[in-house]
Amino acid sequence: MKIIARRFPMPEYANLGLGVVICVIFASIKGLEPQAATWIEILLAVAVLILMPMARELQEDSEDLPVSADTEFTAAFLLILALLGIGPAWVSLALTCPWLCLRVWDAGHAVYAGFQETARTPAYLCRLSARIFPAIGAAWLVAYRAGWMPFGFDALIVLLTAAHFHHAGFTLPLMAGLCGKSLPGKMSRGSCLFILAGVPLVALGITCTHFQTLPWVEPLSVCVLVVGALGVALLQMKMAFQKGLHDGAKMLFGLSGVSLFIAMMLALGFGLRYFLPSGALSMRAMWAVHGSLNTFGFGLGGLLAWRCLHKTL
Repeated sequence: MKIIARRFPMPEYANLGLGVVICVIFASIKGLEPQAATWIEILLAVAVLILMPMARELQEDSEDLPVSADTEFTAAFLLILALLGIGPAWVSLALTCPWLCLRVWDAGHAVYAGFQETARTPAYLCRLSARIFPAIGAAWLVAYRAGWMPFGFDALIVLLTAAHFHHAGFTLPLMAGLCGKSLPGKMSRGSCLFILAGVPLVALGITCTHFQTLPWVEPLSVCVLVVGALGVALLQMKMAFQKGLHDGAKMLFGLSGVSLFIAMMLALGFGLRYFLPSGALSMRAMWAVHGSLNTFGFGLGGLLAWRCLHKTL
């Protein structure tokens, strides 16, 4: 079983370190209030400045990514300035556009690569989709900074949708694909397929609920995504028991799996809130707890675990 285990070039280490510093400064400016909407912006900052740079060499066709690490970092930094509200509204909008262009360009390249690939396994498609879904999130970020309210959603839902496609649309399919490649079997294939369907279905379900039509779509879509994510959680935990891993990697895999498991059980309760209201957290509590678990426990812990692998198992 072969695991991806390439080292970061020094420039990428520098970008990552600077990204951490910027995130800390950004969080201190926004304020560490997990139930405030600014917390969602902080989670987005972590995604673009830390998680995505860490994942570059774990992504499909990583040696042929169309955008350099420096270009991606520059676009991410401009996005952070936009989230800080630098200058008038049109300036913030302009600062967000490079991130959208970069993500769309990368997504287009990924789609092209997918058509060229003959062995399009669910694991391969999941790793590829981690380069596609964030483009949707970037489009919603542009709408958020421009003050546009697509389909009549309020600004909070627009921001949450952007966050959804930068986390559930990025780290989840990426690690599902990595698990599928390293632990092939029915469980990993099923998890990948459910995630490929669940990420866009959740967005569709929220839209249906907003328009007060097809009320069953949102709970069904949440269930689809939760089933796939719980499979990934168990696979991440299984990775913690693989022979040849050092203790640090085992702990990180375990942390990642447990964090995702808890986060998705909370998501299930929220998705079924109209049927079982007592089992659901409030929306503010959801992005504070569910969002933080996905970002720091599952996302950061999981990416660190995959990066910690130094040998073929």
